[in-house]
Parts: sequence; C-alpha cells; structure tokens
Amino acid sequence: MLSSLKIECFRTFRQLRIEHLGHVNLVVGKNNVGKSSLLEAVRLYAHKGAPFLIWEILITRNEIKRASDASLESDEHIGVALDRLFYGHNGREKGQEPIQIGSIDSIEDTLIIAREWRQEYGNGDDQLLELPRVADAVENSEPNALTIRVGSQPIMFLPLDGFWRSRTRRWARSESLPAKEFNCFYISANGLEKTEIGYLWDDIALTDLEQDIIFALRIIDPGVEKLSLVANPMNNRERSAVVKIAKLARPIPLSSLGDGMNRIFGIMLALVNAKNGILLVDEIENGIHYSVQPNMWSMIFNAAHRLNVQVFATTHSWDCITAFQKAAAENKEKDGMLIRLEAKREMMNAVLFDESELSIVSRDQIEVR
Repeated sequence: MLSSLKIECFRTFRQLRIEHLGHVNLVVGKNNVGKSSLLEAVRLYAHKGAPFLIWEILITRNEIKRASDASLESDEHIGVALDRLFYGHNGREKGQEPIQIGSIDSIEDTLIIAREWRQEYGNGDDQLLELPRVADAVENSEPNALTIRVGSQPIMFLPLDGFWRSRTRRWARSESLPAKEFNCFYISANGLEKTEIGYLWDDIALTDLEQDIIFALRIIDPGVEKLSLVANPMNNRERSAVVKIAKLARPIPLSSLGDGMNRIFGIMLALVNAKNGILLVDEIENGIHYSVQPNMWSMIFNAAHRLNVQVFATTHSWDCITAFQKAAAENKEKDGMLIRLEAKREMMNAVLFDESELSIVSRDQIEVR
C-alpha cells in the first residue's frame, strides 16, 4: 500500500508530490493536467518498469505501432517515442534527469528509468551481460539503452536496437533479476481488453469471489442470479459474459444489458483479481448512470478494504465526485481521498480532500474538477 507518492520527470510531471494517499483515491483535474499519466506512473511503479508495460503504454497512446507492425519501427522512431515518457520530451539531451516514481520517504522502493549509453556482450549461453557505461560516446551519439533500477538494486538495461522484441527479450543484467512486481490491474476508459476477461474470470471461477461480481451486477439489475463466460466462435482468445436473470428462461449476453452493466462487471472482475495489490481505473464513471454511482463506490470501498486493494481512479464528473463523497463518509475507517491535480507554471500541485473536507465540497458545491 502506497502511503504517499512522488513522480519526477515523467510525462507532464516535472515534480509531483502527494503527501498522503487513501485506500481508495479519486483523481480529478482539468484536461491534459496529467490524470491518466498519474495512473501510468503508478502502473510502471507496480510493474517495476517492465519492458512489456512500457511498450503497451506507448502503443495505447499511438506513439508506436501495434505488435503486427512493430518490426517496421526504426530505432530512431522508438527513441523519439521513449523521449515522450520524459518530462519536456527531451530525453536525448545530455544530462536528462531520469524518471523517478515511488513513496516520498522511501528511496529503496523508488523506480528509476533513464536513457543512457550502455554496451552488452554474450557469454556463450545466450546470456546478456552489462559492460560499464561508455562515457565518451555520449557527446556525439544518442543514448542506446533504457536503464531501470529499483532503489539501490543493480541497474538493468534494455538495448534499444530491436526494442520491438522487448516483450520476449530478457533484460541485460549484471547479477540480479528485475525486482518483483506488485499485483496490479488497469482498466482504460473503454474497459478491459476482451482477451483479458477470460483469464481474469478463470482465476476466480468457483470461488467466493464470484459472488462479489454477482452482487455488483445487482446494483443495476437486482434480478441477476448467475454469470458465466462462453467462447467466441469467431475468436478463440475471446470469451463473453452471459447472465441468468430471474423470470427469464434462458441466459442472455451481458452486453445486451447496457454499458453500465459491462463497466461494473469489468471493475469488479479486476478488483477481486487485484487482491493485495493495486487497481487503476481511468474515467471510472463511463457508462454508469449517476443514480447507481453511490452504490458502486460503496461496493468498491468495501471490497477494496476486505481484499486489501488500493484503488486509483480518475473522473471528470461532478456526479461521480458526489457519489464518492457519500461512500467515503459512510466508510470513514476505510480512508477515501480526493486528489485534485493543478498546474502552476512548471510545477504540478496535488490538493488533497479527506472525508470531512469532501463533505464541505459536496454540500457547498465547490468546484474541484
């Protein structure tokens, strides 16, 4: 559980410090202030800068091509895309400060990502080993590697030539493997990827956690009795949810019940799989009617507390903020926090509202979005 958060030199954040985080955190702020970037930063922190995730983030933002066309990317284009991860988009300049993400008071768990010059060689066993940094190569050449470390652990580096193969390529390393990742799940504004749903369901099928999902769906339709997944005959990697509704003789596709049901299903499916970890949700209110949102937030507070999941979500909606405030007031011991991001010149500030301050915000309709 992150008690605080610092983000330095990442995307729009030259430096951001959030002194206190709650068990459930709702992030608000104007467009392009960095709400989605904050989720990306926490995701990178949880996965310890894993190459597959860096690749996925760049693809999601259309900064590099998807996997089928990845081999067409030039090393130069890859380098330009990676530059965009760094504050100011100037990652190639000598002396560019590295990205740092972690707890404010803990150096040992801080994730550090930089672009540097590194060399590698093989030891005959297809093992990639690190040579020292080539200092004199920096003057006239671009950095050729992405270096990552956590705290004082040995640096690991990924050569940028052929970066598109990084999903399978092992890290070059001196003596240690990358740091162990946290259990972390991310839901985009458009919902879970269809290929994810089957894997997540299989991990909780026939356990008590199934009931959490049934109860969540009953927030919208109290008649939901059972849920299962069926194969997609057109794509064997995808499965679709079907539900049994009281008074209906046959199961029906969950998708036929509207966007709200599908959104609630995705949130709860990811939340129960994130046990003892982190859940990240972008634009959490998408597709969910305002009248349902107080119950949705109560469900999230209760499940997150019981399963030891720290939640980070973003919103633009005043209704969502009001619903969050009601749930936070009812669950004071479960620690809800509203985080407003605001840009002031080159600095980014985080203004925090706990349960008591949120009640004033809601009562007086103080604009915090």
